[in-house]
Amino acid sequence: MQEKDFLKSCEQILVQLSENIEIKDKNSKLDVEYSDGILTIIIEATSQTYIINRHAASQKIWYSSPITGADYFAFDENSQNWLDSKGEKLEEKLFCELENILN
Repeated sequence: MQEKDFLKSCEQILVQLSENIEIKDKNSKLDVEYSDGILTIIIEATSQTYIINRHAASQKIWYSSPITGADYFAFDENSQNWLDSKGEKLEEKLFCELENILN
């Protein structure tokens, strides 16, 4: 993938995640900020922090979770999704972890 395509794809998924979190966070339990390729999600009650950002050198998205630790997601051309080494989608992993907080 060319760098400009990688950056565009990262921007799309990170903005989409940010917007979807804001929609699902009806009780304002999370502080969500997206800026310059870095999505930061802070759980208000515990100050635990998620960092999700692009890693241009490896063309992967780095995922740091206070629950499951670090992971990397690569873009899969066939499925058009960001997948980790186990085949789990980035958005599914994140929202599965946030489900208990948001409900």
